[in-house]
Amino acid sequence: MTSSQAIYLVAVGVYVIFFILFGRFFVWKHYADSHYWRRRPALSRDGVADHAKQLGRDLPFFSVIVPARNEADVIGRTVDHMTGLDYAPSRFEVIIATDEKEVLARDRHRRETLSAAAALLDAPGSAEATVGDPEEVVLGLLARFAVTDYIAGRREYRRLALHITHELGEPELVGSASRHSVAVEALAKRLVSDPQPLSLRELRRVSRLAVTAADHIQTDLFASVHLALAVPVAVAFSLVTGHSGAREAAEVVRRTGQAREEVTAHILTVMSGVIARSLAGRLASEQAGSNLAAALQDAYTHRFPTTQDIVEERTAALAAERTGTKPVVKHIVVPADFDGEFPGRRLGRDVSSTKGRALNWALSFTDPRSTSYGFYDAESRPDRNVLLYVATRRLDGDPSAAILQGPVFQVRNFFQMGALCKVASLYQAIAHDWYLPALFKRLPFVGGTNLFIDRVLIERAGGFDATSLTEDLELGVRAYLKCDAWPEFLPYPSSEQTPPTLRGFFRQRLRWGVGHLQVMDKVRANGLYGGPRRRYILRTLWFKGQFEWSVYQAATFIPPVILILAATGHMDVTILPRTLRLALSCVSLIYPLFTFYAYFRYYRFIDPLDRSPGVLQQMWVCVQLLVLPLAAFCFPLPYTAALVLKIMGREPRSWVKTPRTAE
Repeated sequence: MTSSQAIYLVAVGVYVIFFILFGRFFVWKHYADSHYWRRRPALSRDGVADHAKQLGRDLPFFSVIVPARNEADVIGRTVDHMTGLDYAPSRFEVIIATDEKEVLARDRHRRETLSAAAALLDAPGSAEATVGDPEEVVLGLLARFAVTDYIAGRREYRRLALHITHELGEPELVGSASRHSVAVEALAKRLVSDPQPLSLRELRRVSRLAVTAADHIQTDLFASVHLALAVPVAVAFSLVTGHSGAREAAEVVRRTGQAREEVTAHILTVMSGVIARSLAGRLASEQAGSNLAAALQDAYTHRFPTTQDIVEERTAALAAERTGTKPVVKHIVVPADFDGEFPGRRLGRDVSSTKGRALNWALSFTDPRSTSYGFYDAESRPDRNVLLYVATRRLDGDPSAAILQGPVFQVRNFFQMGALCKVASLYQAIAHDWYLPALFKRLPFVGGTNLFIDRVLIERAGGFDATSLTEDLELGVRAYLKCDAWPEFLPYPSSEQTPPTLRGFFRQRLRWGVGHLQVMDKVRANGLYGGPRRRYILRTLWFKGQFEWSVYQAATFIPPVILILAATGHMDVTILPRTLRLALSCVSLIYPLFTFYAYFRYYRFIDPLDRSPGVLQQMWVCVQLLVLPLAAFCFPLPYTAALVLKIMGREPRSWVKTPRTAE
């Protein structure tokens, strides 16, 4: 046997080992299905209520807690979803914990932005090519003028809309006028800043700002009207600011992608120009009448709402509905000087904001009747039956239900992600779906969302660690060491988001990695955690952390090394029969095929209003999923980076919020 043949045999051996490790997915799937997914009971609200009556007990009362800072893009739909969970409305509450610092930051930003917007209108022609916050306020004000004129029935607006919506009909802009103006403003900004025509899919996405999920059938109709109003708004913006991005109505019309015939294009151009001059004149009237400052401030509020604004709006809307059909929604604001402990105190000075700090503040505002707390992120969409399941476990007096952790499928913004993030989101979903039940046999892993904890237990444990970068894992470990509690798998998933950019993905996973190491440091430093439990936890955390991260990262270098050796003639493949080599090559197809399987498996958890891509978009997704080899290298990279930074003493120490995709 030559050295090149020996190298090839070693490469084949490594390949087979990788395939065996990959095959563990199916072992985990069998375990998860047989122990959890196939054992989910058939549940109904009446059935659970009857079960409680037979036991002579009240239905358990739940407090569902959602921390939300700078989450205006997603929190409105989350509140709607949480209040629609299938459970007796009188037996659960939804607590939204926002942060006072968001309001304080908005106040500072508002003063600067409004001053710049006023200066922009006082000196037309000074606008730069970009569209920043002051320009967006002006666009927002013009959009509000256009929407209110359209709703009021102004003839020229209706005629313009009919020319674009003639095949669909003309809808009334029902609902909040301000929400429609946000959609119009967003489209106008796109027409001003980007020379490329708008796509129908992009049009639908922007119009979702103004419609609810229940209105998705009419999204195309709303999108067309929003576009019709955005065209003159974009032209008017250039007239009043001197911005060069949309000076000519004909150019803006061309960017809409709607004017396919010369006659139609001419009509749209003329009408858009007329309306644009009308809008510009109305803004000038506001300025002459000294009303501009108030109008800009109003436009700013609608263009840059805080999380608090959205929560208060949704809370008021829910309160207006028939009494008893929805649970109570509490909006609490975490003071800037709250120390973060449970129950904690106010210090009179600013304290760094973290998720654990917000949760600890919220725990003090739960209903006294609450026996169990549910924790969800600001963009969570849990299964509607989850409370029925947890209630059943509690009614049966199951002690293992003290901590229930469900899977999180972070695929809802799938079509808004980059290629690497798409692949990562699918394999994360597979891991939570199949591997998480097996992980619970070895590690008291607790995630910060889709989590239910017994009230007495979390109070005994002392709440969350507000300084930890992974307050969820830290709580799970502490609950075991201090209270002898161990989490169990909750077979009801929650759909959530993955950071859409590679930078956001890396920062999130880096925080997870550093937080894992931080938990180990805390366990080592705490003398109260002694004995075999402490040693077991440290050993398991090391194996699931430093050891696996290093091994997986090293393994990602093996395939390119093998390819280089093969390309340079350092491997002699003739030592194996041709048929066996062909079989090994065919096995490689399993990995991309499995990735496609995961895509279709979790397709239903993608945002419903995104689940209608065209054939070309679907083909592009399939091409993106073929970056699996590169993605496999990137998966462990944030964790090994955390390990290296920890060794160098340069690991991040501040909590960083995960970026969201607007919904």
